[in-house]
Amino acid sequence: MVFNWADDADKSKSHTWRPTVKKRIKAHEGKMSWQTRSQKTHVEKFLARPNAARPQLGVAVCSIWNWAVRAEMLTLTPGQSPVKSNLKKWGLTATAQCNCGHGDKKILHQQLHCHLTRRQNMKQTAHNNVAKVIENQVQHINPETRHAEWDRKVLTFFTHSANTNTLKVSNHSTRFLKRKLDELLKPFDDITSSQRPDGLIEDTKLKHKYMIEVARTDDSTDSLLRAHVRNFFAYNSLLHALRRAFPQYVVKQQNYVIGTKGSINDQQCDSNSRSSE
Repeated sequence: MVFNWADDADKSKSHTWRPTVKKRIKAHEGKMSWQTRSQKTHVEKFLARPNAARPQLGVAVCSIWNWAVRAEMLTLTPGQSPVKSNLKKWGLTATAQCNCGHGDKKILHQQLHCHLTRRQNMKQTAHNNVAKVIENQVQHINPETRHAEWDRKVLTFFTHSANTNTLKVSNHSTRFLKRKLDELLKPFDDITSSQRPDGLIEDTKLKHKYMIEVARTDDSTDSLLRAHVRNFFAYNSLLHALRRAFPQYVVKQQNYVIGTKGSINDQQCDSNSRSSE
């Protein structure tokens, strides 16, 4: 008996019975079983519940490859993923500690707290993808009167503000621009001038400046609130320095906190949306 199939590159393959053919058949059966399943996975049910996430953020979270076992997370129920914390419970390993040495290896540890370089990179990629969704939404609000810097040091934002004011009141001299920039930087120390919020927006018509910060955490209500408060503490000095540097502007900090499974604080997001318009 000869078995025929197309491989991942759509090339036709033909073989008699052998272990590779058996493996191929099992993989195909698993794929068809998944596609024709009648019940949603735990994660799909979580994301489908009311107020789990706004459509844009929900789509972003679903498309992010932000941990090594994402495929398993989409199919397994809690407590069944073969991470070391569960393997220890099942008596299959002597320790639950992650290889990074900073806690037990649980799914949430892998997503948010692991110190291994590859997982730190995955965490940053997930953060950047969520921030990009917010950037794409915000940039459509009053584009004619707004300037935004995303993922840049504060100094870059100041250079644009100083340049904008220079064009209005001077003959474009470099000396005047430098003096204006020095004046703007007076309220800032080495720490605040080098901080790098996810976004800084200036609205010249409304005389508003917005500092945008994105955070990811687990999906409990307490964790969402704690991350929101942490962001305010982390950028409190920068916020006050911005207000001293731009007394003619209303300066606000907007935090967008999202859980790893897509949970958000609806009231906080509504407040951010209203204040941005």
